[in-house]
Amino acid sequence: MNDFASRSKDLVSLQMLAEVAEPTAYDKVMLGALLMRYQHDPGFLPNIQLVVRAWKLTDKSLFEQCRDLWNHGFRLNSETAQGSAWDSTNEE
Repeated sequence: MNDFASRSKDLVSLQMLAEVAEPTAYDKVMLGALLMRYQHDPGFLPNIQLVVRAWKLTDKSLFEQCRDLWNHGFRLNSETAQGSAWDSTNEE
């Protein structure tokens, strides 16, 4: 997948997250992943930060919450996951 395709999918994900009023653990982890991926992208970062602020978080507090979720056993599963690793199988 090229960068444009990834960015297009990420934009759709971000738009969906922007509509969330009460974020779940999954929502926070997805937004945290986008923030990590685009933290040095001046074209995409402001859009992500709008959602972070709408959720009354800071970049730092979002990362802390994501880290805490992972440390306490949060894991993506095939029903909730989207993107990269979940798009493929081990079948040959």
